[in-house]
Amino acid sequence: MSQASLESRSLSSGLVIAGAYADKVRRTLFAQLKDLMRQDKEFAREIARAAGELNAVLYRILVEEVKIEKGDVVRIRVNYRIDPGSKRIIWDYNTLSIEAFKRIPDEKVLEIVNDVVRNKLSKILEEFSRAPRAVEEKVKAFEIPEERGEASPPPPQRVSIRDIVASVDVLGETIDGGLLLKLSDSQERSVGLASVSPSGEELVIDAIIIHAGSSMRYITRTRVKLSEYSENPSRLISDLEKIQPTTIPPQEAEKLIRDKMQNLL
Repeated sequence: MSQASLESRSLSSGLVIAGAYADKVRRTLFAQLKDLMRQDKEFAREIARAAGELNAVLYRILVEEVKIEKGDVVRIRVNYRIDPGSKRIIWDYNTLSIEAFKRIPDEKVLEIVNDVVRNKLSKILEEFSRAPRAVEEKVKAFEIPEERGEASPPPPQRVSIRDIVASVDVLGETIDGGLLLKLSDSQERSVGLASVSPSGEELVIDAIIIHAGSSMRYITRTRVKLSEYSENPSRLISDLEKIQPTTIPPQEAEKLIRDKMQNLL
C-alpha cells in the first residue's frame, strides 16, 4: 500500500436524508478508495467492514440518541486513515461531526455526539466486532429502501395527506425570496420538506414527503400570498390535499431535499 495511505483522509456525506445515510457512507467510502481497491481486490472487504463500523456508531447517535427520523436531513463528516501494515481503515472518532436538520438545538446534538464518542464508543465497537451482521441489519432496518433495477417507480397509492402530515413549521427564508417548511406527522416526526417560491405573480409549491418507504413529490402553483404561509404554515396541508403526487426514487428525493436545504438563508 502506498505512502499516500498514511495520510489522514476525510469523509463527508453531504446533505442526505437520514434514512439514506448508511448507503451514502458506504458509497462515498468505496468511491474514495477505489484506486486502492484496484491494487488489492481483498481490500473491498475492509472497506465494507469499516463502513459498517462507522454506520453502527452513527446509528447509535442518530437513531437511538438524537431520535432522528428517516425524513430528517443530516450531514456527517469524519476523518480516517489506513494502517499500511494491517491494511485496516481506522476512523478518528474525535473528528466526528454531525449536523442534524431537525428541531433539536445544535448544542444538544454536539452534546450527544461527544457523550457517545467519550463514554459509549468502546461498547458500540465491541458489539459491532462481536456481531457485525446483527448490527448491520439494525442499520438497514432504518434505511429507506433503495429502488431496484431500472424499472419505473410504482404508481403512488392514494393516501390522505392529513394521514401523513399533521403540522407544518417554517424553517426559514430561501435565497429566492420564498419559504422552506418542515412537514411533521402527529408524533412530531419529520416526514418531509416543502418550498414555497415566488414565480411571477404566483407561488410554486414543491413538497417532498417520505412515507411508508415511498418518496412522493407534490408540485402546484397558487396565487395565495407568501405571507399567508409564514403566518399560518399549516394551510399548506390544504393545498397538498388537492395535488396528485408523483412517486420518485429515494435518490431523487435526497437530491431535491439537499437542494432545498442549500437554498435556505
